[in-house]
Amino acid sequence: MVSWGVVIFVGLWLLLADVKPIAKAKLIGNPWAIHFFVIGSGLWIHGGSAEGAMAAIISGVFSALYVRYQQRFYGYIRNNQWHPGVFRVRDPRQGLKS
Repeated sequence: MVSWGVVIFVGLWLLLADVKPIAKAKLIGNPWAIHFFVIGSGLWIHGGSAEGAMAAIISGVFSALYVRYQQRFYGYIRNNQWHPGVFRVRDPRQGLKS
């Protein structure tokens, strides 16, 4: 079950690595959508078995950890307002100005 959670964590990391920064910040700003998708797909894939339900919950916990990590360190956009992170303080919608 923990291995399934690690797979979800790495999968989210790989999927969101290819997403543009603005879309990623908006998606991370809506964590319930990510959790609903991860847990729902886990329950759907495992067919409603008890072990599958536990694996889906564990994957939901790992997705929550991933989303929290992204929010705290890289920031997010919620309600069209930028919330800065530790590593990314500048709003990605402003672009690079030299």
